[in-house]
Amino acid sequence: MIELNNLINSKAMIHDSDSGRLASPANFAENEIIKGRVFKILDPETAIISIKGQNFSAKTLLPLKIGADLIFTVVKSSPVPVLRSLGLQLIKPEPANISTILSAIKDNLWKTVFEKIAAVKDMAPLKMSYSQIIENLPKKLFESGNVEYLKEIIDRSGLFFEAKLKMAIEKNPPEAKQISQILKNDIKGLLADFISKTDDGETKQLLSVIKNLQMLDVSGLDQEKKIFIPLPLLFPDGHFCIAQLLIQLPVISKDAPEESAEDKAPLKVSLLLDLSGIGPIRADFTLKDKMVYGVFIAVTADTVELLEDGIKYFAKNLEKIGFSVRHIECRLKEPEVVTEPLILDIIQTTENNINLVG
Repeated sequence: MIELNNLINSKAMIHDSDSGRLASPANFAENEIIKGRVFKILDPETAIISIKGQNFSAKTLLPLKIGADLIFTVVKSSPVPVLRSLGLQLIKPEPANISTILSAIKDNLWKTVFEKIAAVKDMAPLKMSYSQIIENLPKKLFESGNVEYLKEIIDRSGLFFEAKLKMAIEKNPPEAKQISQILKNDIKGLLADFISKTDDGETKQLLSVIKNLQMLDVSGLDQEKKIFIPLPLLFPDGHFCIAQLLIQLPVISKDAPEESAEDKAPLKVSLLLDLSGIGPIRADFTLKDKMVYGVFIAVTADTVELLEDGIKYFAKNLEKIGFSVRHIECRLKEPEVVTEPLILDIIQTTENNINLVG
């Protein structure tokens, strides 16, 4: 018999379905990382899961699908082995609930949840992880302008959590230390840890939002190579905002000559920030080869003037890392134009794969 404890705290008792015997504790070692696959669905709450070449009957509230790959860590090996699910990967993505994502961004659900984490007593490791992801990395980015910190913020956003776990689990043998680091240094792992300790409803909601973002990006990437990434940032002045990042990877025509396709296809990046004191700013940039074209738009003349003053410094930084700045300008626009959520650009391309009903 095995107790399966997943990220949303539902539990399952797993039996050896071939013989009906209880699972042997000798088959599992504490902190061991193991893989499983959903072999068969018996009813909405019961599935057959294959682990280490054996089939186990699992009773759980976690919705599973045939073919889903799961990753577990062994919390206890005896007297009853306890497994905790670190994630699952479905064969096909489910429709994304766009209204849930939009509502979370509008209400800054990230801020609500992370303020809860910061306020809880006796959770020093959790708070350290929170501080590193939400506060320290943005501070380093703002102070240095080093794009490597932006890459790290994106990597820890929670959207790549399962991919990182998969890469770690495929090592032979899997390294428990590396798995632990992924859990500590990723927003999704951080939220899962907090839920396991508090069973907080808003944290569960945010975890669901990130799942919906992952499903949305799978569809957007497949159709037009677009990825939407919301990034929670705590500024040095205490302002907490959600930066919206939209990336469109080079779209290469099937008819384009293979040797020249990469050179002709541009990379497009949009960033939307709502900064304290100067208001919302949107930046749209196109990168073709090493040539950069861009435009900043803002809602007040003072902000436009501030941006124009900083363009030379911004351009010099780009040139230092090898880019050629061809054209950058600033424009004044109405608030509704500047603040339109970047996620809407993906919705237009995934209309057959989303659920707009909240």
